[in-house]
Amino acid sequence: MFSKKKDLLSLVIRLIIGGIFVTAGWMKAVDMAGTVGFFSQLGFAAFLAYLVTYVELIGGILVVLGIRTDVAASALAIVMLVAIYVSIGAGFQGIMAPLAILAGLLSVLAHGAGSHVVHLKK
Repeated sequence: MFSKKKDLLSLVIRLIIGGIFVTAGWMKAVDMAGTVGFFSQLGFAAFLAYLVTYVELIGGILVVLGIRTDVAASALAIVMLVAIYVSIGAGFQGIMAPLAILAGLLSVLAHGAGSHVVHLKK
């Protein structure tokens, strides 16, 4: 019983956290000029805008599907740590969202993908 509940909760966490990143990555990708401009305002090079966009988009998809969640969640956690650092100047209100998302990623890392995953054929 507990295993089924844990697997279902792992799926829900993956869908929420992965869905957030798929959405955020997609929004960055469809307005790449705006994304590059925003990253530039923060003092980051343009290539980082592209890197973060596709880490979020691809990493989010992998988390949702339960494929290589260890690698995807680790990469996304790094993105969130940088987002927290960049947002510190805005106070706790500024870091709440990336901090909560980081907690979800740490949960994925700690508990794994569960049994509800997409299996790729070799």
